[in-house]
Amino acid sequence: MRALALTCIAAMAGISCVSAAPVLAHAGHGDEFVQTGSVGQVKADPNRDQLLGIVSEKPKVEANGQLSVPNVAIVKAYGDPYVFVFSGTTYDPVVIKPGSVSVDRTVVLDGVTADEKIVVSGALSIFAESQKNKR
Repeated sequence: MRALALTCIAAMAGISCVSAAPVLAHAGHGDEFVQTGSVGQVKADPNRDQLLGIVSEKPKVEANGQLSVPNVAIVKAYGDPYVFVFSGTTYDPVVIKPGSVSVDRTVVLDGVTADEKIVVSGALSIFAESQKNKR
């Protein structure tokens, strides 16, 4: 019986390791967003978002011109760092290229622009919602 259980667990682990490639870039947001990875787009819901403490704002432009985001805005999933960009109606997962990390902020070298609003509070909740939609 134990061997059967271990075989089942091993088989399930092997299946879960096979997944689509992550989102490497984004061409647009909202209705234009094209899902290409394991982290899905989440529809904005003002009631749910308020309960979950979801807050979005533009990245901070540092003195050297680089963009930075709070460390808690970054979700590491499937081996890649993501932020969620708020389009007004959806939260779109975007893979970023992180730079230097300070105590509370991370420089973003690629993936988002200064005029985009990203989730700076509640990103893990949005990630959890994106995974619920897959089940």
